[in-house]
Formats: sequence, C-alpha cells, structure tokens
Amino acid sequence: MIIGFIGLGAMGLGMAQRINKEHELKVYNRSPEKAAALVANGATQAQSLQDFTDCDIVCTMLSDDAAVEAVYLSSDTLALPLKKNSISISHSTISPPMVDKLTNAHEQAGIRFLCVPVLGRPDKAAAGELIAVTAGPQDAVEKARSVLEAISTRQFWMGPTPRQAAVTKLGMNFMLAAAVEVLAESFTFTRKAGIDPEVFLTLVTETLFSAPAFKVYAPLIAREQSPKPGFKTTLGLKDVSLAQQEAQALGIDLPMADIITDQLRTAIKAGYADEDWSSLARLKARTASLPPITK
Repeated sequence: MIIGFIGLGAMGLGMAQRINKEHELKVYNRSPEKAAALVANGATQAQSLQDFTDCDIVCTMLSDDAAVEAVYLSSDTLALPLKKNSISISHSTISPPMVDKLTNAHEQAGIRFLCVPVLGRPDKAAAGELIAVTAGPQDAVEKARSVLEAISTRQFWMGPTPRQAAVTKLGMNFMLAAAVEVLAESFTFTRKAGIDPEVFLTLVTETLFSAPAFKVYAPLIAREQSPKPGFKTTLGLKDVSLAQQEAQALGIDLPMADIITDQLRTAIKAGYADEDWSSLARLKARTASLPPITK
C-alpha cells in the first residue's frame, strides 16, 4: 500500500517515521525541510496537497480545527483529492463538530473516514508506542490495521461514528490535565513545607499513584523540567477548552475544567505558552515564592 502523511510536527514526524519502516510513504508538510530525514530513508515528498491521489490511505496530524479545515475542506466539501476506495485518517485532537464536518464531507465524496487521535508524547510516537483511539467503520479500521499497528501498541475502537473517538480523546486529555494540575499543586504544597521533592516523587510514583500518567509527569514537575519537544501549554488549553465546549453541548458541567483553563491561561500570560504544560508546576512554585530547582 502507498500511505500518505500530512503534518510533520513533533508527533507527526515520529508517526511518519514508523509508517515509513513498514510501507511506501508519501509525505507533505508546509515547511518542506521537515521531510528531509524521511526522504533520505525512502519516502517521497509531495509538492502539494494535490499529490495524494495515488495513496491507499492518507493520514493527517495537524494542530487544531483551523489547520484541519484548511487541509481537508472547501466550505463543507472535501477539497483534499483522494482516490475512490481509499481511507482517510485524522489523527488530530480536534472538536467533535469539526469531526462531524469531516465525516459528512467524506461521505459525500465516497471516501471512508476514520478519526484516530492518539495518546502519548513525541518520544512514544518515535518509538511506535502510542495508543490509538479509533472510531469509524470497522472494515476501514481493519484495512488500516497495519498502519495503526506501526504507530501504536494498542488500538481501542470506540464505535462506528468518528466523533466518538474525538470525544474520547478530549475526555482523556481532560483527565491528564487534571493530573498535571494536582501534581503541580501537591509538589508546591509539600515543598513549601520543607519536604524533599525527590522523596515525595518516590512516594507518589511507587505507591498510590504509579499509573503511567503520574510516572511521566511527576518527575517533570518535581524537577521543574520542560522537555523539548513537549506538549505545549497552548495546546493543553485548546484541548480542555474543547472538552468544555462539548460538555456544554451535552448539557453537563465540568467544574474542574474551569479551574484548569484558568491556570493554563495564567501560565500562558506568565510566558510558558510554548513550553510543556508541566510548566504549571513552575507557575505554582513561583506563586508560592519558591526558588527554581536547579539540579
């Protein structure tokens, strides 16, 4: 199969590298230099978005609703030229209404569409160790199985409607944001009381909170580290805000989301916009008049 991949950011590049190991790959990015390593390893570089008509599966990994709409749509019509019987996969974390627009546009064009956002950070993408959250026609999922297995260790089918994956991803990112915020508060609280953050880190990650999310973020927060590439604070705010919008549409309240969005906005105003969202810990520590951790 020929696989197309559009969007070579921190996550997309790692995903494309994994697919390139298993399939013939064609790639496109607005900044073409990002494709150089892939091309050096056998991938073909598309010159424009019009160059994917020979692909069996086309994947995209884009930053937000606006970027997705610019690639896929002209008004409500599918503008990305895809061949009949191909499969289109959006890996982006976007709003459920945007997924609905994509679903309708693909249906009108006779192209099968899957929404497959992923769980994991850039290092997991490069290692092929993401978690794929899939929704859409099961026959399309099965045809795309080799691509999904190239980028992920597990795949969860959430249902036949693509928006089901989008809502699931927002729910997961909302919980992750809550974990980051509670870690930031807890480490500030205990450090202000004179407790060694390294000792507290061991207690957290080796006893009650040994889940992967805590094991990833607790060390970053305890040591005030900001990995690059990371998950930008601006993207965190985008995802939690999308969860709030969907909750409002469903007629439910997410009080925790209100707290988290306030903290993320404060972090952005404090200069942490492009840093990993674990920067919430530094924001809390400085607010508590604690000095930076230098070791």
